[in-house]
Amino acid sequence: MMDIAEIRKKAQKEREGRREEPRVAQPPVTPPAPPLEETDDGHYDEFFPHDEVIQTSFAPPVVLDPLTVLLEGRKAALVDEVLTVEDDTDLPVQASSSLEILCFRVADEIYGIDIMELKEIIKPRETTEVPHAPPFIAGVISLRGIIIPVFALRERLGLCREGGGGKERIIVVKKGDGLCGILVDEVTQVVRIAADTVEQPPAVLDGIDREFVSGIGRHDGKIVIMLAMEKVLDVLLL
Repeated sequence: MMDIAEIRKKAQKEREGRREEPRVAQPPVTPPAPPLEETDDGHYDEFFPHDEVIQTSFAPPVVLDPLTVLLEGRKAALVDEVLTVEDDTDLPVQASSSLEILCFRVADEIYGIDIMELKEIIKPRETTEVPHAPPFIAGVISLRGIIIPVFALRERLGLCREGGGGKERIIVVKKGDGLCGILVDEVTQVVRIAADTVEQPPAVLDGIDREFVSGIGRHDGKIVIMLAMEKVLDVLLL
């Protein structure tokens, strides 16, 4: 079992590691003494010309993913639920060609999204209805002062509206510069799927159904339907 924030942090490190080229260590260079500039009060201040690049032997500061920092801070403050899910990302799949997928259940099907699209997971809460909104918009909620719409994924995908089971969760995902929530029946686990095994949506899907699906993956003998979130969250696709 692993915390969502830790899983996302591990995935971010692996993807950044795959993009980095190996570097040859360079000996440290001692910077020259900076010139002096006279100030109005007769004293001299040190300054570095803007067009001069100074190399030092100091290690660069570690830049953390802001989203990881935010999730860790919320966990420490216990502001919202930080969901712990089963982590299967240590399976023997080549890191250079794998995807970390958050899996969740809607009705009787298992769907998945790239974990890098994930913002956080919260328990369902009361929503405020929006007049003349599409039927798949459950309403809006306030998440620490930010108003976000919540998509009822059962209705959005045209599935049976009955069910639930008490394990419902709202998955908060990024949409451009904003946020959206998707209401699902259950968050199950995070898995790693080899990218070269993801298949294209089947030809039997047509129109809007095909646009919602980015690919078909398999894990532990089960099918995982990969959702194209930018399409699912596009209210103009009716």
